[in-house]
Amino acid sequence: MQVDFLEIMESLFHIHNIEMTLIRLEDLPAETSDFTDILQKLTLDFKSRQISEAILKALKPNCISILHTETMLNYVLFTATPDMQQEYQFDFISIGPYLTAPLTHEELLTLIQILHLPMDRYDALQSFFSSVPVFSGENDINSLISLMGKFIYGSFTSFTIENLRDRFTLPPGNFDFSINKKPYEAMQSIEKRYQAENELLEAVAKGDTNRALYNYSNFFSYRVPPRNTDRLRNAKNLYFALNTLLRKAVQNGFVHPLYIDEMSGRFSQEIEKSTSTEALSDLGREMVHKYANLVRNHSMRGYSPAVQKVINYIDFNYQEDLSLKKIAELFSISPSYLSALFKKETGTTLTEYINSKRIDVSVSLLNTTDLSIQNVAGQVGFLDVNYYTRIFKKLKGLSPSAYRSLINQRIDK
Repeated sequence: MQVDFLEIMESLFHIHNIEMTLIRLEDLPAETSDFTDILQKLTLDFKSRQISEAILKALKPNCISILHTETMLNYVLFTATPDMQQEYQFDFISIGPYLTAPLTHEELLTLIQILHLPMDRYDALQSFFSSVPVFSGENDINSLISLMGKFIYGSFTSFTIENLRDRFTLPPGNFDFSINKKPYEAMQSIEKRYQAENELLEAVAKGDTNRALYNYSNFFSYRVPPRNTDRLRNAKNLYFALNTLLRKAVQNGFVHPLYIDEMSGRFSQEIEKSTSTEALSDLGREMVHKYANLVRNHSMRGYSPAVQKVINYIDFNYQEDLSLKKIAELFSISPSYLSALFKKETGTTLTEYINSKRIDVSVSLLNTTDLSIQNVAGQVGFLDVNYYTRIFKKLKGLSPSAYRSLINQRIDK
């Protein structure tokens, strides 16, 4: 299978919501329209022949350049090798804009002064910079840039990385330093953020854990303006909202509310107890992972209402007498019909499902408690410890005591 390196790199930056643009000078119009919005001035207009030519002139062969603008926006720029020019038909690549950290209130006030904007444009400026992705962590940025250089130029020693802060300035132009009340860039970012949110919730509702985690990274590359000056409080409010969204997504995945309520309540407590935004970020990934797994393990999607009720009853009452006759009476279904319907929809018999559920719970007890094997059997609904041992060995490949010994050996190591 042939791998397209540029497509891979574009996908890696897309996770962080950072655009990667291939620039071909001959495709750009010779004449460019005047800027009418200061936000267009803030972001480099790579559709402008004048600006793109100035950038290309400042770039060096076999060199990746990092452009830091006076407005705190950053770009990664590099020229195409002759082979890449021939294969992909472009002159240079732009990656950005991105911020290395969210702008503070003081930094926004400084920009207001630099751009000679009235203070009533503060909210619009804040909205714009909240739409710019943050690529924090200098080591992460440098590692990714170095990896790009290795693939583009052949090895880690065949290229250099330099800053363009002092070597590049925008060409002179007549700019209108006005600002729209609803800047296009910010509106576009909001649309993309809602799209990313929908993709995240859809993945969770389907129990697609890997895709959910990918979409989570993309979703959180979009930011919203802070509601107050307490950074931790803002972050907690955001993760409370995420917890609510994920809870609804799992509900759409046909999971019983008891499971959802238990997990949602636990995460709410952990969010409130968090003492840093870094801890909240780690908790967010855990939330997405566990909510998606909850759907994968407990979704009733595709089952008839009768089978849904039976499975939920078993899952929450596995310690009780769960004979086919008793369950059929409880839901006013004939035993023979219930047996056939359950087998048809789940692919397993009612007894097999009950035993599997009980064994799974017993595994957790063996891992986390010092209860005797007999007590474990009784707590999960097996009245005969010998029968429990036989079923455990059938499903897990070894006896309960052998399983516990194996776990203890791994812990001791």
